[in-house]
Amino acid sequence: MATEDHLRLANIVKSCHESLRRLTKEHGAQVAWQEHTSPQNAKRLLEYANAMRELASIWESNMERNDSSMELQARSRIKWAIDYITKYFFTEGIYMQKRQREQRLLKSYTSEQQLGEVTCQFLEEPPDRLRVLDVGSCFNPFANSPHLEVTAIDLCPATDDVLQADFLKVDVTPGLAEPEVCEGSVKSLPATHYECVIFSLLLEYMPSAEQRLLCCRKAYDLLRPEGILVIITPDSQHVGKNAHLMKNWRYSLAKLGLLRVRFEKLPHISCMVFRKAISLELSRHWASIHREEGMCEAIKIPQDES
Repeated sequence: MATEDHLRLANIVKSCHESLRRLTKEHGAQVAWQEHTSPQNAKRLLEYANAMRELASIWESNMERNDSSMELQARSRIKWAIDYITKYFFTEGIYMQKRQREQRLLKSYTSEQQLGEVTCQFLEEPPDRLRVLDVGSCFNPFANSPHLEVTAIDLCPATDDVLQADFLKVDVTPGLAEPEVCEGSVKSLPATHYECVIFSLLLEYMPSAEQRLLCCRKAYDLLRPEGILVIITPDSQHVGKNAHLMKNWRYSLAKLGLLRVRFEKLPHISCMVFRKAISLELSRHWASIHREEGMCEAIKIPQDES
């Protein structure tokens, strides 16, 4: 049962989301986002960031206190992400399994003359410490993972180890060795640099489908070949309720060059992983032959249909 403090924090978060959606309805997503991220709204953004940090602590402690089983603890969004990242790059070598699958698809498509000549790129041996970009990080929850070298960014950081950045406005620059920071804000991020990009409770914050798609496009540009985009989004419905939206996400991201390799529906969240395909042409062709009627290149969420 939620405590009074828990409800107070949840209401702060809910109110911030509702305010942004109301502005979007009245003025459009671009104007709404400018007003939402303006210096005049800084106090409210900081209140939101601190509320999210406290809520995360409550969620984690509740799980550990209510049930000590590994099964329940694995339902933590942070633990889930770390577990899959570890399996993908290290313990189970999933990236190699997915590479072999894509090579088989590519051979099939080319033998049937569905694709012409394509360019493939592969990940070399994964480094001991994976370069991770955590977007919308808030309080850098992945900081203590020994095999992750985390760059954490957020619109309004709740802790000092998170860099300030509006991801929609950050440039992605080829040849850059590390994030370019000016007056405390990230201005540019290095292209093709990260083994993993994490969007944990990020996309639903964006007020429009176009902005969410832009975030995913930037993630593609930031990832190294065969790197992964981890997406965790709120979803309290049963597994089939939002299936049409999830299918459209899969189609849209495949058009960008990101093929889905994992989907898991947990209580209150959906967890997804997309990998940067060895060939952009392969990924786009997969999307074209799996496109269903009504699908479009957009990242829509249930609130968009309300």
